[in-house]
Amino acid sequence: MINAKQIKSVNKYYNIAKILFTITPFLYMIYLSMGTTKFGESIPQLIQENPKITVMFLISMINPFIAYLLIFMHKKIEDGDIAYAVVNLAVLIISEIMLQNIFYISLLGFLIIKTLKTYNVSFKECFIEKLDRKFLGTISGGIVVLILSGICLFATIRISM
Repeated sequence: MINAKQIKSVNKYYNIAKILFTITPFLYMIYLSMGTTKFGESIPQLIQENPKITVMFLISMINPFIAYLLIFMHKKIEDGDIAYAVVNLAVLIISEIMLQNIFYISLLGFLIIKTLKTYNVSFKECFIEKLDRKFLGTISGGIVVLILSGICLFATIRISM
C-alpha cells in the first residue's frame, strides 16, 4: 500500500526539480551578466565571441524542455503509469550525463530512486513493461533531449580540442 505522505513527498521533489530546471537559463543569464562586467562586453558579444559560453548557453536552454517533460511525467504518475516516468527519467539521466551536468544528474537520480521506492516498482520491471509496447513513443521527448545533448556534447568536444 502506498502511503499518502510518501506520495506527497515525491510530488514535492518533482515540483522542486521542475522549478530548478525552469530557472536554469535565468541563472545562467545572471552569471553571464556578472561575466560581462569582468570582460567589459555586452551579453550578446560575449556569446558570439566565446564558443564555450555559447555552448553553455545552449545547454542551459535545454533544461526548461526537461522541466516540461517532468510535468508530463508527473501527470503520468498521477494517472498510474509509473513505468513511463521511470523510463523517461533514465533517458534524461543519460542526456544530463552527455551534458556533463553533475547537479542535474544527481537530482534526476534522486527522483528516480524516490519514485521506485515510493511506488514499490523495480527498474527492470518498468523497462520490460515499456519495451513491449511502443518504446519509441514512450521516450519520444527524451529522444529530442538526447539529440540536443549529443549536439552540445559534440560541440564541447570540438571546442576543447
